[in-house]
Amino acid sequence: MIAVITGDIVNSRSVSPHEWQPQLKSFLGERIDDSSKWEIYRGDSFQIVTTIDTALELVLIIKALIKHISSLDVRMSIGIGEQSYTSDKVTESYGQAFIYSGEAFEELKDKTLHIKTTNKDFDEYFYPILRLVSFIADQWKPVTAETVFYALNNKSMLQKEIAVLMEKDSTTINKALKRAAYDEINDVLKLYSNKIKLCFS
Repeated sequence: MIAVITGDIVNSRSVSPHEWQPQLKSFLGERIDDSSKWEIYRGDSFQIVTTIDTALELVLIIKALIKHISSLDVRMSIGIGEQSYTSDKVTESYGQAFIYSGEAFEELKDKTLHIKTTNKDFDEYFYPILRLVSFIADQWKPVTAETVFYALNNKSMLQKEIAVLMEKDSTTINKALKRAAYDEINDVLKLYSNKIKLCFS
């Protein structure tokens, strides 16, 4: 089984692609070894194939990366299922996970995060949780989002080490992560990881 993330940048026309696209490409290039597993297309849309256990964390890191640029946001859906056809371009690959990701994206409407899988109980369980997580993440200001990006992308680092990395003091980092509900979001990520093992192992 795989996870497919489908996303698009909100308010992309208000900001030059040079503001966000190189950063997203650089991050995806570092995070995902195989460049055929992600693609930015139509200027402001993207699709990513990843493992089912890392999908939600990856989505939240991308959210933080994009939201640290003032006035931008991002909508994303996760589809979990099988892959029946693999192309050199991820947008030309096919299978259950791609269908679910597309359907979940269409169902987003005014929300920014949704998931659809082969397990209906899993979907129903996470529906209200992800609505709450997306509501919290939607409120992140650029400085808060940037701090979340560094924290999630460097999970093994202590806050004081992140402070050095960001050239800020530890108190500033601590306050930003509290504003972001970082501990609570990490609890959701742990819950997601446990449920993935239970439902899809």
